[in-house]
Amino acid sequence: MSQTNELEIMERIALDLEGVEESLASSFNTGAEDFNALIRPLSAAGGKRLRAQLCLLIANAGTSVERQRIRIAEAVEMLHLATLIHDDVLDQAEIRRGEETIHMHKGNKVAILSGDYLFAKAFQIVSEMPNMKYLQIFSHIITCLVEGEFMQMEDVYRIDQGIDRYMTKTQKKTADFMEGCMELGGLLGGWSESEIVELKKYGHALGMAFQITDDIMDYRETTETTGKPVGNDLREGLLTYPLLSIVNDDNKDKLLADIKALHNGGDEQTIIDYVISQGGIDNTLAVADQYCKDALAALDAVRDFPGKEFLVMAVENLADRKV
Repeated sequence: MSQTNELEIMERIALDLEGVEESLASSFNTGAEDFNALIRPLSAAGGKRLRAQLCLLIANAGTSVERQRIRIAEAVEMLHLATLIHDDVLDQAEIRRGEETIHMHKGNKVAILSGDYLFAKAFQIVSEMPNMKYLQIFSHIITCLVEGEFMQMEDVYRIDQGIDRYMTKTQKKTADFMEGCMELGGLLGGWSESEIVELKKYGHALGMAFQITDDIMDYRETTETTGKPVGNDLREGLLTYPLLSIVNDDNKDKLLADIKALHNGGDEQTIIDYVISQGGIDNTLAVADQYCKDALAALDAVRDFPGKEFLVMAVENLADRKV
């Protein structure tokens, strides 16, 4: 694939993202000024827009209609933003994208209603598409997200949950969304069913690697690099892959006691050091590396297309993040 084609498609995606931002700004111009004032700064802060970019890239590499792909990408971002708002309520988080969270500013009721509005608006956009398949994909994504959140709530401080259950949660909360974005892009771009199968495999593997790599950050990054305190997941009782991979009958009771003691002045660094010494980070790196390989293998099974190098780079950036 020539460098010119790669640059052209990235330019088209950039233009599409400008259209997405304009559509989002218009959607956040409701009759409820409180809602507008709360949502606009959070949306404008943006984040990486990774999910929208994945969708737009695949759509642009095919034969998509500009207005349709921008609207679907807008709905994707609305869905993502809604889940973040609801997650912040569940986690009682204080800051999101550098802004005070909605529930901290206006309370849980307003935050939940704001998320509900975004869900409804996203589905309204998708319902206007000419193919019911778009609505089916969105319904699947949101169902998986909610199921994953329920599982996470059930598993707080559950040290015997096991790796399999944790991987299922990771799939539902992260990988299924990215997989769905690849499928949406394939549908918009008129890709063949066999190609969409491989694109979905890529999205699944990228999502799993993304979340599992993020698990590592809680154990070996600093507050300055991640934007949240080291050991934050541990303090909240969210037990992730590094710790779960080293739990056994001999250490599980003491580990759980030490984690619960964090609320009474316990030292998270002692737990972190123990997990690392028992191979928890090495275990996690190995799994993340395999998912990165799976993502690249799925891409290899698809014909060359403009933007393919961007998808390769997304995997390579995750690999660099693990080092």
